[in-house]
Amino acid sequence: MFNENTWKNGEKLVQNYMKKHGYKLIYTNFPCVGVELDIVAILPAKANKKNLKQELTKKLKTANSRESRKNLKQIYKNSVQNLKDMLVITEVKARLTEKFGKGFEAIDAKKKQHIKRGAEFLLKDEKLSNLQVRFDVASVDGNKITYIENAF
Repeated sequence: MFNENTWKNGEKLVQNYMKKHGYKLIYTNFPCVGVELDIVAILPAKANKKNLKQELTKKLKTANSRESRKNLKQIYKNSVQNLKDMLVITEVKARLTEKFGKGFEAIDAKKKQHIKRGAEFLLKDEKLSNLQVRFDVASVDGNKITYIENAF
């Protein structure tokens, strides 16, 4: 059953999460060609670099050899070398409980196709057309956020 408060609260939680991680929100609930893009944001290269560095730090703590730490550092170096600002389109699915599954499980191939078509419409904007695009999914189950980068 659709619960508008759950949906609105879920989107607000995700917006706050994204701001905390350095995303600059530019649109919420952006209507275009038969679909609504839940959150459209720009992830500045600087914030993306910071997020990658935090991820590297976590992985280095669990690396079990000098060689694996060296490989992780090289992967990080290669990843940040050509970083640019990125347009991030985030689909939000919110559920009060996991009784009917997690929110992100509700995003099927048809929904992905609609979101990509909406992104094409959005990218006709001159200011956004030169940005790399990434599609993320945020699942809010109760008050727990699962944020999946490069979901499709």
